[in-house]
Amino acid sequence: MSDNNNSDGKFLFGFFIGGLIGALIIFFLGTKEGKKTGKLLESKGKDLIDELEEKLDELQNKGKELVRQGEVMKEKVMETIGDKKDDVTEAAAEKIDIALAHIQEMQQKGAETTATLRKQFKNLPKKK
Repeated sequence: MSDNNNSDGKFLFGFFIGGLIGALIIFFLGTKEGKKTGKLLESKGKDLIDELEEKLDELQNKGKELVRQGEVMKEKVMETIGDKKDDVTEAAAEKIDIALAHIQEMQQKGAETTATLRKQFKNLPKKK
């Protein structure tokens, strides 16, 4: 029984929608007011499409401008990174040179100390 009521409800809903669509078609095609309303809706629709096309063009132009600005920013960042890389490389090379100079100095002092110690131990009496 509930299936029958459900089918009846769907049928009545479809019947109502069909009647509504039919009434609208008769209004738009069969009456002077309907034809005027149809022309008005067509005119408004064309105006709306024109406005949407203008907005779309604006958005495309803004998008192109943003891409151009992004490219400019990318170039600036790449240039800055290159400059910083050169600065860091130069600073690192200087620090490495200083470290190598200290190592060389320590090696020289170590060699001098070793030579001094050898001389001192040469003069020690040997064990018997």
